[in-house]
Order: sequence, then C-alpha cells, then structure tokens
Amino acid sequence: MEHKDIYNFLQFAVETAKNAAKDVFQDLNSSMEVTTDLLHDVKIKADTRIEAFIIESLSRIYDYPILSEESCLLQEGLKDDRYCFIVDPLDGSLNFSRGIPICCISIALWKGMEPLAGVVYDFNKNEVFTGITNQGAWLNNHPIKVSSIKEKSKAVLFTGFPVSTNFSKEPLMEFVEDVMEYKKVRLLGSAALSLAYVACGRGDYYRENDIKIWDVAAGLALVAAAGGVINYSATYNEHTFKVNAGNHLLQHNII
Repeated sequence: MEHKDIYNFLQFAVETAKNAAKDVFQDLNSSMEVTTDLLHDVKIKADTRIEAFIIESLSRIYDYPILSEESCLLQEGLKDDRYCFIVDPLDGSLNFSRGIPICCISIALWKGMEPLAGVVYDFNKNEVFTGITNQGAWLNNHPIKVSSIKEKSKAVLFTGFPVSTNFSKEPLMEFVEDVMEYKKVRLLGSAALSLAYVACGRGDYYRENDIKIWDVAAGLALVAAAGGVINYSATYNEHTFKVNAGNHLLQHNII
C-alpha cells in the first residue's frame, strides 16, 4: 500500500468515525443501555451499533480482514505481511454509559504485527487524532509530537486495569511500587485516548499489561507517528498484549 493510499484510508476512517458517532447520538438513551454487565466492565448497545456502522463502511471500500472488539471477525489473529483493520468501536464503554466524557472511537490499519496508521476520535471534545507511522501525527490537522520529558519523577504515566487484571495483593503491590516513581499517574478508562495523549505530549508514557490489541492498535500508531517509541508483545490470552509507549528519552530510562 502506497503512502497516498494510507492517507486516503486515514481520511475515510475519520469520516467513518464521525458518522458513526452521529448515528449513536441520534438515539442516545438506547445507545447507553447496558446489554452485558461484566465483573469489571460493561457492554452497551453503542458498542455493537458503532461496530456495525464501521465494519459496513470499511467493507464497502476495502477487502482487508477486520479485527474488532465485539465480533472478533479475524478469528485466526494477525498474520505477517497482511493488511488488517483493527477497530475498537467504543473504547471506554463504562464511561460512556455513566456520562463520563472520556471515551472514543478507534480505527487502525496494521500490516502483520506493525501499525501503519491510526485514528482516535474523541467525540466529546471533537478532537480527532490521526497518524501515519514514519510520516507524522496530527490533532485536528495540526502536527503533534511526543514530549521530551526524560525522568520518571517528572513524567505523567497513563495506565489502567484491564478486565483480565490479577487483583491479588502481590501483583498490585508491584504495580504500586512501579508507578509511585512517576510525578503523576492517570487512569482514564480508555487506552486509546491515553495513547493519543502521549502522542500529543499531554502525558509522557503509557504502560499496561494484558490489554486487548483493539484497545491500543490506533494509539500505538499515533505514538509511533508522533516520534515516540512503542514496545508490545503478546501474552497468554488471545489478542492480549503487554504494551509500553512513550518518548525515546523516557523509554531509554525505563526499559
């Protein structure tokens, strides 16, 4: 895929995300209805409604496989050298259902295990984060880049507790010992927005264990496109990864 084709995808993904959000807000009360109440999360009607809209839109133009949170259409996982869309129709479903304005739509283009481009649309603030790796990243069409903070004691860390988190005492104490070295720690409830904030310098580093690939696919593309360093590796659960991302100065002092 040539650069112009990736740029065209980016524009199409932005338009698709905006139209999907408009569709949901036409019937907001229904969209916020909880369909599945999990131990540490919820599924709401907006999840499946946005996903159906995005999949239909992408499939109308492209014939690439799609890995999405709600339906996991790409059952065999990511394959080397194959283009694939990775979609989180609503990252921050619980926030959305409770009226907490920290949630977004996330659409990414990957080739095998490498992110090529990403869109994160924060419809609450009307902020559109876009990025093409090795080309650049933008917030509402204005260039963005990662911060230059190089010390953990001065850095803002974004992290979270995924659904599969082990909440026993020992792992939690290890987590506390690590994060207390940062100036501030923020748990937004949206991995995609957390990574977008790292990409534009609002925060400095993101790390999370056992996070699903659709939660971070677009955000990882954004951080890489904004001049950051990304590290991710598969864990024992399907489609689940350990992720670290930030500017190269801070990354060097952590990894």
